[in-house]
Amino acid sequence: MKKYKDTHYKLFLHKPGLPSGSVRICFFTDLHNCCSPREQQQIFDLLKKNQPDLLLCGGDSIIGKPGYPVEPAAGFLTRLAEEWASSHTEGDPAGNLFVAMGNHEYRTRIYPEVYGDMYPRFLKAINKSGHIRLLQNEAISFTIRNLPIRICGFSMDRRYYGRIHHQPLPVSALSDIFGEIPPADHLSILLAHNPSALNTYLQWGADLTLCGHYHGGIIRFGKHTGLISPDLGLFTGKAYGLFQKDGKSVIVSSGCGEHTIPVRIHNPREIVTSEIHVNDNL
Repeated sequence: MKKYKDTHYKLFLHKPGLPSGSVRICFFTDLHNCCSPREQQQIFDLLKKNQPDLLLCGGDSIIGKPGYPVEPAAGFLTRLAEEWASSHTEGDPAGNLFVAMGNHEYRTRIYPEVYGDMYPRFLKAINKSGHIRLLQNEAISFTIRNLPIRICGFSMDRRYYGRIHHQPLPVSALSDIFGEIPPADHLSILLAHNPSALNTYLQWGADLTLCGHYHGGIIRFGKHTGLISPDLGLFTGKAYGLFQKDGKSVIVSSGCGEHTIPVRIHNPREIVTSEIHVNDNL
């Protein structure tokens, strides 16, 4: 049985437009149908142990290949969302599981001639619970313990996913959807599946950006470098870990599953917990 690492980050944010406070976020990504009963239970146990305020998924829950099932991932997300919602007051926005689009969901949506009804079946299945919010280039705002939160779910266009040579993501791709800059009166969280545009995310300026997609680079070297990325980049320095600039943070997770190359060396599966302290340096 493959085990999951319980990875923790503690972040400190100075933002005069916000009250002092803290929020704990659990983030998982890149399940790729790795949803056996034992794998599910490990994830549930880690989430229960860490007692987050927010539960976020970075996409690629399914395997976007013709003929592959969507039910394992959809069933897992539904069960997780329902158990999560049961610990919240009915109607509390923080009781939702917020899910971003990964490239696997995205391509099943835009190429139905290749993938048939995979995406409609996945969408129908996760919508049944009423507690999963799939954020496709949209944002949602609410408050946790008097701390205003804004979550943006970015669905990257296919032109930025090219292998070897891909078009760089401009800041306008974010600002045209979510606004010129993130609001100063909210803690802003960007779910952006692909870390290839890490510098663009930092430039746009969400307080915290959460990514996956690279699977830690299959074989990891040091803090950030992986052997190979899905866009066929070698020894990429954006494969894993915490990146910070000018008070903004990007976390790239190694993810919860794998496909095609089911190998991980010095690169365990993980659940990421980020504890953000706002205007509190203790």
